[in-house]
Amino acid sequence: MNERDLKYFCSLVETGNYTATATQFQVTQPAISAALRRLESEYHAILLTQANHRAQLVTTAAGRTLYIKASQLLKAFSQMALEVQHANERQVRLGFSNVAGGIWLPRVIKKFISVHLLDQVTTTIADSEKLLVDLRNGKLDAAVFSTLLPEHSTDLRVSILEEHQLQVLVNVNSPLSQLETIRATDLQGIPIIARPKHALPRLALEQYCQRGRISPKIIYEAATNALVEGLVAQNIGVGMVIAGSIVLSDQVVGIPLAPKEQLHCYMQLAVRKSFLPNTNQQQCIDVLRQIRQTFV
Repeated sequence: MNERDLKYFCSLVETGNYTATATQFQVTQPAISAALRRLESEYHAILLTQANHRAQLVTTAAGRTLYIKASQLLKAFSQMALEVQHANERQVRLGFSNVAGGIWLPRVIKKFISVHLLDQVTTTIADSEKLLVDLRNGKLDAAVFSTLLPEHSTDLRVSILEEHQLQVLVNVNSPLSQLETIRATDLQGIPIIARPKHALPRLALEQYCQRGRISPKIIYEAATNALVEGLVAQNIGVGMVIAGSIVLSDQVVGIPLAPKEQLHCYMQLAVRKSFLPNTNQQQCIDVLRQIRQTFV
């Protein structure tokens, strides 16, 4: 068994024919057939069957088992290659969620400048789900992300950096601006400017309204928190954002949720447990962990 044979085999299972696999790897069909024979000889099992040379390949039970295990192994090989290559680099690759980027990235840049490490840092901003996928795949070394509940993981070291409350943005001319806190029922029938689905403030809004047993009257989906604030400033509706994620204009106030209905956003740092940082990379990650103590 070798990595190349496993790649050929997995492609055969996925494409269902020799021609597509040979084309994918730019080799001859006999080379693909030979790889399959080697695997079947090694495991003493028929892995793929074919009624005739024009028929689609059918994966046997043994073939399905090998495909699952081989896919996992090839993924590990790929991640190992990335990490070995990265081990000699000075750069540390940090990812920030859209929410965490707005709140944390200015602090991070300022801190890394002060300790003369900014030239060793590359940053990526994406949604939390993609960041964690890239982190697990070895494309990132650490990620600062945000969720409504603390993340628990068997393959990542996760620590909570900060906890932020959700708040409702209200125009100063709205009657709601006179409230000290807002309950979910206060939003019944009120026009709401929401973030797109799957954005953390949108998930929080839906959870908040569900708990309060109301149906949110969403009139517009804003791509950014800044746009939510801008539309609230025009008195078009109210919006929900994470406290501290934007700068409020004179026309907008942020009102906390009622104590018994409060929702929290957890800013968390994740590092892959299998990651073996070199000295420079470890230094940058240690500085990232210290930023909370420095700025909060």
